[in-house]
Amino acid sequence: MATFHSFSGVDMHAVFGDVQFGELQMVSYKSDREKAPVYVMGSSDPRTIARGKRLITGAVVFVVFERDSLIEAMNRRDDSYNPYLSIEETANFANGSLSNELKQSGGFGGSINAFGEPIPGTNTSRSSQTTLTKQQDARLADQLMPFDITLVGANEYGKTTKMIIEQVELMSESGGVSIDDLVIEKQMSFIARSISNWKETASDVAQSQTQVAPTVDGVGP
Repeated sequence: MATFHSFSGVDMHAVFGDVQFGELQMVSYKSDREKAPVYVMGSSDPRTIARGKRLITGAVVFVVFERDSLIEAMNRRDDSYNPYLSIEETANFANGSLSNELKQSGGFGGSINAFGEPIPGTNTSRSSQTTLTKQQDARLADQLMPFDITLVGANEYGKTTKMIIEQVELMSESGGVSIDDLVIEKQMSFIARSISNWKETASDVAQSQTQVAPTVDGVGP
């Protein structure tokens, strides 16, 4: 007879990309797919059901301590994961305005493309070295590059399970404080490319396939 094992919230660990988070309180997800009945003349009942697009959405809730752990941890990854941000997008986070950003880059007037190359027919005498975008650390959560959320459960019986929400894109962020709050929370919503079902880990599957019948006093069945 098959044996089943349960997991609770305290058994769960969340890994964003390759970083395990201890501040995460909750992860929720939902998968929606467009489906509609197809009718024909002469019948009040649908003849079939048409299937359309699928959308995976969800939310994560973090406990906020003294700093934003998500952005800090994701920025510590390899530089290849950093987004390309424009001067306009980073001006509000610099020690100055957009005009100061342009002064530092030596750009006044003219037009260039995203690779720093002048566009023919425009005044690029002072902006030939200016790039419109530069790869750097994300300032906001919606600037982070797509990443996977892996949920891993390990209970006190030594059993493990996992599921993966793939290619997560953070969209919105909300939070706040109240006189009645004991902790500060922050919620983020996301969309994802795909999602997997809960599955046993490879080690548990191999162990269940190699189990033998119990023995009594060293004598097999």
